[in-house]
Amino acid sequence: MESMGPTKNVLRCLVADDEAQIAFLVREALAQQGYVADTVSDGEAALKKFGQGGYSLIVSDVMMPHKTGVELIQEIRARGDATPAVLMSSYLSDEILKSCGGLKNLAFLQKPFSLTDLRHAIERAISPVRC
Repeated sequence: MESMGPTKNVLRCLVADDEAQIAFLVREALAQQGYVADTVSDGEAALKKFGQGGYSLIVSDVMMPHKTGVELIQEIRARGDATPAVLMSSYLSDEILKSCGGLKNLAFLQKPFSLTDLRHAIERAISPVRC
């Protein structure tokens, strides 16, 4: 039998949320879509973990300790990295939306959300065409 070593076709996602239950549910939902997800509980840990490379998607809460999801994505974009991202929040203010106005490959997801909502947000983040 052939060895099943690591494959280059694995889709890796970084999930950042300070609510462990939400991070777990998002990770499980992503697994159903073929992603292998790592979870972290704050924005600073997310930036450090993302720096290790290999992620094809980021799903992050907006409000987290040490660094917000918006700050996380802004820092990643400032490095020249356009990895698709979904920002989740129970409250998406005009201020949050404005601060993300120029960021590419980004979608928003209002909490609470369904698995279908999550899937659609991922599709919007990875789609080169904005509607």
